[in-house]
Amino acid sequence: LTGCGAKKALVGEETTQTAAGETGKKKSGKAEGETIHLKIATCVAAPKNMDKIVEQANAVLKEKLNITIEVVPLAFDGSKYNLLLTTGNDVDLIYTATWAKFQTNALDGAYLPLKEMIQKEVPELWDSIPEEDWKKCEINGEIYNIPSTSDDLIEIGFTYREDLRKKYNLPEITDIASMEAYFAGIKEYEPTMVPCSDRGGRVNEMFQLLNGWYAMSNNLAYDLKGDQGVVVYSKTDSFKKGVETAREWVENGWIDSDIISANVDSAGQFLSGKYASTISYATGEAFNLIYSPALTSNPDWEIKMVNFGAMGQRVLKKHPMHTAFGLPKASPHPVEALKFMLELRTNQELYQLLDCGILGEDYEVTDNGNYKSLNSAEHPAFTKEGMGLTGFYYSVPELSLKPEHYEFITSVYDTMRPYVVDNTIMGFPADDDSVKAEVTAVNQLISQYLNPLINGMVDDTDGGITDLNERMDQAGIEKIHETISSQAKAYTKAIKGE
Repeated sequence: LTGCGAKKALVGEETTQTAAGETGKKKSGKAEGETIHLKIATCVAAPKNMDKIVEQANAVLKEKLNITIEVVPLAFDGSKYNLLLTTGNDVDLIYTATWAKFQTNALDGAYLPLKEMIQKEVPELWDSIPEEDWKKCEINGEIYNIPSTSDDLIEIGFTYREDLRKKYNLPEITDIASMEAYFAGIKEYEPTMVPCSDRGGRVNEMFQLLNGWYAMSNNLAYDLKGDQGVVVYSKTDSFKKGVETAREWVENGWIDSDIISANVDSAGQFLSGKYASTISYATGEAFNLIYSPALTSNPDWEIKMVNFGAMGQRVLKKHPMHTAFGLPKASPHPVEALKFMLELRTNQELYQLLDCGILGEDYEVTDNGNYKSLNSAEHPAFTKEGMGLTGFYYSVPELSLKPEHYEFITSVYDTMRPYVVDNTIMGFPADDDSVKAEVTAVNQLISQYLNPLINGMVDDTDGGITDLNERMDQAGIEKIHETISSQAKAYTKAIKGE
């Protein structure tokens, strides 16, 4: 696309030639009847019962494709991920995600280009995914992942104890003012509780959602409700309001005063009974991490959620590039890996085995056809999506069993769907190679000055914002802004065919 670095395009061209040559030789060297063994790297920790589930999956795959798989769980370890991308280590498939620098890695030639290979060798895979999703996953006209066809809505929201709200006759939660009334009520009537758990900077994210901004790296944001395009977010009124609110919540004792880490276990804090709410999770996360466990641990609680995307009338559907799978450039068996992905997308027995585990051992199906986990302290079992190959990690909604009590999610989604906006920008492959020095300087300022502001740790918010933006200007934020803004305009026009 116009505006993306020429050097990167050359890398893609070289990779295409390699894919057509060397990988073709590997494919043709397979002996007739030989079972191909695929290694698949996922971003989860090794789940319970993994070996037994994979063994049963391999029985299906060997019969269908003469393929077996081995799952390599990376547990969100970025160093292991980068090592596998650079060394190969015989990995055939690897998870990709926008939050794991997929676009940057693709531009750097870390994955095999797939468009021609899929259309020629496994055309059924191409046909199984909507053309719009393929288009949204293009990087410089090439495809580097197999899109996830998810219907998830991904914004974070306010998860809280509805039983406490009712008990103390507090206002129904509809906006920031009613949230703050809830906090004040908890502070008054439940003085040993902390009103809200914030997993690092979520007040800032809340205001981005309420005001129509999509957060980008390097202190930039994209306007989803208007026509401003890319802006320096710390210079917006939305940023100022978020900083002021975070400070007010800290001063009032509504959130902890030293939370600056994204590793805080907000779900654990909430389930412990010491925190009355959290602003840390998207709808599906809140269901899996809070609502479902509380049904067993605290059945007397009533838990509700109000989504900030619906509150701000700006909701993003999960992008097909958000979480998916790609092939490392050294993938030993690329065609067989693509055939596995087709089977995963179309074989309900295989998908549900890798998604839910073993029927009767890890889960059961309720009378209304929903998934019910058999996991417990007395009977540790595989839990849904635990393999990292399905659901959030790679979604095929039509093959998936909905979990028990899924009405919690549908009730929230029903409030969000009227406000879904175009999610094209989520696939934007920002190329900041030409401003590397400025990016380094800006990210140092983010750690040192911006993060304390958005976590309510700075007394003088106005002075802190002024100081931050002056330092940002000195570090070259406007040069980054100009570079990325021009690329984003070209990208969105090309994807939309303008």
